[in-house]
Amino acid sequence: MIKAMNITEKSKKYAEGKAIDAISAAIEKAYADGYNDGLKHYENERLESIVDGVEYIDLKLTSETKWASGYLKEKASLGWFAYEDASKLNLPTKEDFEELCKECAIDNYLYTNNKGIMFTGKNGKKIEIPYIKAIHVTDDNLIESIAFWLKNEGEDTQKEYARVNSSRKVLDVKTFMGYKLPVLLVLKKDKENLL
Repeated sequence: MIKAMNITEKSKKYAEGKAIDAISAAIEKAYADGYNDGLKHYENERLESIVDGVEYIDLKLTSETKWASGYLKEKASLGWFAYEDASKLNLPTKEDFEELCKECAIDNYLYTNNKGIMFTGKNGKKIEIPYIKAIHVTDDNLIESIAFWLKNEGEDTQKEYARVNSSRKVLDVKTFMGYKLPVLLVLKKDKENLL
């Protein structure tokens, strides 16, 4: 014989099912909200790292200088600048370049259609700079390298630029200021606070 449940037993059974459903729904909502908040935070961080259309990467350098994620582009392609034009931009100094090389790991990278030098910061963030074919840079143009202007003082027509070749040899050398080279920008901590 089947015993009929009284109202107290029925209400307990009903409440158990509803409690489990309510807890499951609350956990699902908390998970989705946490995921969306994390995604918004990541997107906000990325947007905050973009200044005047240039994305800057914080490599956790001692000076807190942030480096552009890549060469400055003109329209959709790599920009080449004579020093006079480049000098109006936030170029790294020789000291900035030395700090970058001293405090970051320097490695070659190779992707299907792209190869170059990668700087990895203490926090694991990276900037990847593709090799360029620059004429008038050095006598050993056959060695693949990255190169970009450095901030120079003085009236000399020979201006310093940074260079790292495929054997990861770091150089700062000079070339005539009228020759064109790419530009890699920096964002200094004091300039960042002005924005």
